[in-house]
Amino acid sequence: MTKSFLKPHVKTALAIVWFAFTFSLVAWWWVFFLLRLNPTEESSLEQLQKSHRMFAWEGSILLGAILIGGIALVIFTYRDQKRHQRLRFFFSTFSHDIKTSIARLRLQAEVLEEDLHGNTNPVMKRLIHDIQRLDLQLENSLLLANLEAGELLKEEISLSDLLSSLRIEFSELTLELEKNAVIYGDRRALLSVLKNLLQNAVIHGKATTVRIKVRDLGGGRIELQIQDDGLGFKGPLEKLGLEILKSQDSRSNGIGLLITRRLLQKMNGDVIFESKDNEGFRSLVELEGHLK
Repeated sequence: MTKSFLKPHVKTALAIVWFAFTFSLVAWWWVFFLLRLNPTEESSLEQLQKSHRMFAWEGSILLGAILIGGIALVIFTYRDQKRHQRLRFFFSTFSHDIKTSIARLRLQAEVLEEDLHGNTNPVMKRLIHDIQRLDLQLENSLLLANLEAGELLKEEISLSDLLSSLRIEFSELTLELEKNAVIYGDRRALLSVLKNLLQNAVIHGKATTVRIKVRDLGGGRIELQIQDDGLGFKGPLEKLGLEILKSQDSRSNGIGLLITRRLLQKMNGDVIFESKDNEGFRSLVELEGHLK
């Protein structure tokens, strides 16, 4: 299960509802006791007057405190909402500019590689791979920051078309697709899911081949079995995709798999990770779709 986070405008609405309800309740209590303690008997006139003054002062102070606290809460929540919107706008704009610069840098590196006329340069290869990794990390950060507020599209996407674009980016991998399928989801989100899974296979599993099998689950749902021939995963599988793992290696903190699971759940899907000795790493991705 994923954690639920309230959107800023929902927090503001809840603060207003709490203030209105609490203030009305205390006001009713105050008026009720003032009317109930209206002095009618001469023998208890002085006692009732004292009680009347006590409730009047206490009720006034309580109402004033709730009034001030409620107004302050609404103001602070509204300011927090505005600050959150400004930060999101700044981060989105900044990330877009950085992604544009990274795309230009990557293009220049690929042009330089072509200018070598087929002579393989390991330094240039590492540079291009590092740029790809940096681009994916930035994309993950942007998706994570806008995951709750952002809305995903629902369109028909060919799995083979997605893999065709990824084969160029992951040229060191051999991608094998058993059969094609049509997936109902957001193209950008699906690309991010596959990129993270393939990047995980290359960086951590040292894989050279990834095989994708498609199974029809019925009811308009399919399962993608994404299996690599890498080293597998030796850590706790139950934590993958559920939290950011503590690690000295910044490349293996699990944020890619965390975003993968959350994106899939937002597209009405899910993922299960499996790893066995000498069998590589396997991801079972369930999504809406059908065989093609």
